[in-house]
Amino acid sequence: MAVIVAIMIVVLLSFGALALDISNAMIARNELQNVADASALAGTRQLGVIYAALPQGTPYTTYVLSDASAVVNAATGVALANQARQVAITLNPADIVIGVWNYGPRTLTPGNVGATGVQVTARRDGSANGPVATWLAGIMGINSMNVVATATAALTGTGILVPGEANSPFGLDELIFNNPAYCGTPIKFYPTNNPPVGCAGWHTFDQSPPNANTERQIVRGMTPNPPTYVTPQITAGQTSLEYIGGNLATIFPDLINLYTAKRVPDATSPSGFCWNVTIPVYANQDCSNINTLTMTVGFASACVFNVQSSPVHQIDARVVCGEVTNGGGGGGNFGTLGSIPGLVE
Repeated sequence: MAVIVAIMIVVLLSFGALALDISNAMIARNELQNVADASALAGTRQLGVIYAALPQGTPYTTYVLSDASAVVNAATGVALANQARQVAITLNPADIVIGVWNYGPRTLTPGNVGATGVQVTARRDGSANGPVATWLAGIMGINSMNVVATATAALTGTGILVPGEANSPFGLDELIFNNPAYCGTPIKFYPTNNPPVGCAGWHTFDQSPPNANTERQIVRGMTPNPPTYVTPQITAGQTSLEYIGGNLATIFPDLINLYTAKRVPDATSPSGFCWNVTIPVYANQDCSNINTLTMTVGFASACVFNVQSSPVHQIDARVVCGEVTNGGGGGGNFGTLGSIPGLVE
């Protein structure tokens, strides 16, 4: 009888050890996940800061990150400021991977050219920070447990333009971006409803009534420096804009003034100038001349290189890829990224 009782005590202690120590390991795993998440976001945020500071027209897609210390230091600094089971976390250099985030397969390709993501592995094991000690599992010969957590953060499509950041009264039909080779695609902001190059629209932001006179007042307010009209905040998936169809030829004198005030020299442009604009992309799939309140699904960048009223009214532009705006991601992938990252894995 004593032997049976002894065996039962061992069995009960084993189950208790299993429950207690696995629970402790799961807590450590959650804490390590928080560390990995925060470190990946901090490292990727540094990529966003670097890209947002690049000269206008310098695409992040060709930028070589020759010195990754700012990214690595941001990730390691956040890790050291956090703990997993009362141990401050040191990251192994090999556990910080910088590379290009691939939206389709949802993978990170390591590399320092056009990097858009950072993957961080936080661990408590034999290689870093020591394994998590057990309390009761030692009676089964298990004195410690290895615990590991991994997170990936990436710069994603611009999801928000803060007040004043939207700098034109134009929008683009998302139909344009169905073509994988949309970078450099020619656009005509006028005339619209002329596929494939005229898949665009005009909007009056949140101003009513949505007509040519309202548009004229907006354009005039955007022209001075500083502007007298400050464009509102626009958030992908939340903000609908007042799009207007019809003939807007009457506002071209004011629009030409705006173009002349905002354009900058650009050797790659057919005219030698670019008015660099960040444009809402609206939910539509037929390139129609929309004249209704329409949801914003993301943002794109464009170079407007011609605004003319003679011999015909015309606005010519091209889609620009590789821009990074000062703001959050979370919008559609239309060639322009936000500098504030999000967790993707």
